[in-house]
Amino acid sequence: MNAACLAVRMRITALEAIPLRAAFSRSFSFGTVDRTVSHNVVLKLTSDDGIHGFGEACPVGAFSGETQESVVQLLEGPVREMILNADPFQHAALVKQLEPRLHGCPFTLAAVDMALYDLAGKALGVTAATLLGGVFRERVVMHGSVGWGVAEEMAEAALQQLAYGYRSVKLYAGRGDLAADLRRIETVRSAVGDDVGLIVDVNGLWDFATCRRALGPLRDLRVSLLEQPLPPWDCDGLRWVTETGQVDIAGDEAIYTTFDVAQAGRLRTMDAVNLGISKLGGLLRARDCAAVAFSAGLRVVMGSVLELDIATAAGLQFAATLPTLPYASYLIGPMKYERRLGVTAFEVHDGAVDVPRGPGLGVEVDPDALAALDLRR
Repeated sequence: MNAACLAVRMRITALEAIPLRAAFSRSFSFGTVDRTVSHNVVLKLTSDDGIHGFGEACPVGAFSGETQESVVQLLEGPVREMILNADPFQHAALVKQLEPRLHGCPFTLAAVDMALYDLAGKALGVTAATLLGGVFRERVVMHGSVGWGVAEEMAEAALQQLAYGYRSVKLYAGRGDLAADLRRIETVRSAVGDDVGLIVDVNGLWDFATCRRALGPLRDLRVSLLEQPLPPWDCDGLRWVTETGQVDIAGDEAIYTTFDVAQAGRLRTMDAVNLGISKLGGLLRARDCAAVAFSAGLRVVMGSVLELDIATAAGLQFAATLPTLPYASYLIGPMKYERRLGVTAFEVHDGAVDVPRGPGLGVEVDPDALAALDLRR
């Protein structure tokens, strides 16, 4: 692969940031967020050979202060200045140079990182996963998800999710009082039966006393993974909850950098880290976080912020490269939207999604769909 890279001489000659008008097929509620629309931005890089590399930013306020407007401004300003005429194969160096200019803007950085992988992979005729070192799997097991809401409606939605073959479903808690949260989880458990795994994501909304009271009931309801039960700053509380061993604990809002992963391993504040590539700043930084996690004895779970096709493809490429992936992943964003970006739709069969096999990220962007979603039109 190195010889091939040396044989290819490329320069980035154009950059376009395309803000989208993307709507979900139904409202989705989690944490303190109610999402009916998504403020995605597609990044299109063009090489001197006429090859296009695509990236996607999907800023979500729960993880970053970025907005659709700020992403576009950053891409068309400092990012354009730094990467025009650059060699996309100097990927790590470009990302490192951009990091200070994009400090606190991981979604913007992730879009650039994805586009660089897509461009280089297409030029060489290989997948992004190949550029990352190769694959351990060609299919990735997924879990379904049911937004926060009325207990009976959540149970009905969970049953509908099982039609895709999911063997586990994620639920959300933390908005209301604990008793109501537990009733919702119990209602879903009764509806789906004992053979379906339940994941509960609290988005850091519980305090320590609430979480302590919840652990026993969650264990009895056979919850397999409890995600971010406490705020990221409550390291003592998270360590205590993890040490009880009643339910596996994953960190999400607490994990953005390799330092965060290293600290989680050192303090034992969780059993697993959520490595959603958008909040981490792309595949390159996600790979670094995974290496730290494995060396610290932490497990890895693949999450997302319900992005469209480009970022979802990037997540699948990364998930394929992980040597172990003990929990079901959450890379089903395109299925939640009214309209998708890819020519070929991502589909869940028997609870899993195929890793795209085309060059780069492996997704072919539909120009008609992109034009229809373009906010500028």
